[in-house]
Amino acid sequence: MVETDLSKAEQFESFLLRKKQMDETRKLYLMYFKKLLILLQGTRDMVMDQDVVNAFIDVYPNNVARAFLKNYLEYKDLHLTIQKITGRTKQKVVIKIPEHEIELIREGLYRKDERYGLIFDLTEGCALRRQEVLNIKGSDIEVKEGEDDSKMFIIIKKAKGNKERWVFVPTSVSIKLYEYLLRKKILTSEFVFKSRVYPERHVEKSWWDRVFSKVAYQVTGKKYHPHQLRHSRSLKWYDNGVDILRIKNRLGHSNISTTMLYINPDNRKELERWSKEN
Repeated sequence: MVETDLSKAEQFESFLLRKKQMDETRKLYLMYFKKLLILLQGTRDMVMDQDVVNAFIDVYPNNVARAFLKNYLEYKDLHLTIQKITGRTKQKVVIKIPEHEIELIREGLYRKDERYGLIFDLTEGCALRRQEVLNIKGSDIEVKEGEDDSKMFIIIKKAKGNKERWVFVPTSVSIKLYEYLLRKKILTSEFVFKSRVYPERHVEKSWWDRVFSKVAYQVTGKKYHPHQLRHSRSLKWYDNGVDILRIKNRLGHSNISTTMLYINPDNRKELERWSKEN
């Protein structure tokens, strides 16, 4: 009996679950799994060999596709080579969204849907990854009473690399978020930013990306991506004199070299010298 593509996908997904891959990562890998099957069907013997690996990388030359391929080869116990990326000529440039445009985008998102405005505020105000914001549940939020006022913190439990960290929510954002939680009666076990179609799930990252980009273009006439909010906040911290190591910890980076990519390229050489001196 010929094994169906569906059963193959289910078996591969079971392998990813055993490896404790995050939901969003599994979805991406399964998408590339289907693309690989299509590529294999175009070969004579449908055999996964070095030529197929090379062809796949040629068609999908990005790090996510390479990471998928590494997992797939492990799943199949195949010892094939994934070519290293060499000869990069274009250096990543971090673009800071101007403050007045950040305000325009914020206002546009709140007009569209309060959920989107709050997702924006947490992404921009705390420099969180999009998926970290969307994964937040009621139980991840803690309000600590102080002598002067209350302060809100969020536990990021499903951060990149399965690390956990605490983030401080700016007062202006925490007030709006607290009122939203009370009004919507969000339970501790529920996602804070629930999907309207599937209330047991959170808003999809791809959907949020589309909404943000559309609103940003409508109000600024420019093409922006929500991850640029994380970059912009990092640059703002640095411009305000926050130590690079504190920025690294706030962003949840394991290596300071990654944090350097978030800082203005004009300052990179000085930062590199700084890291060598310490």
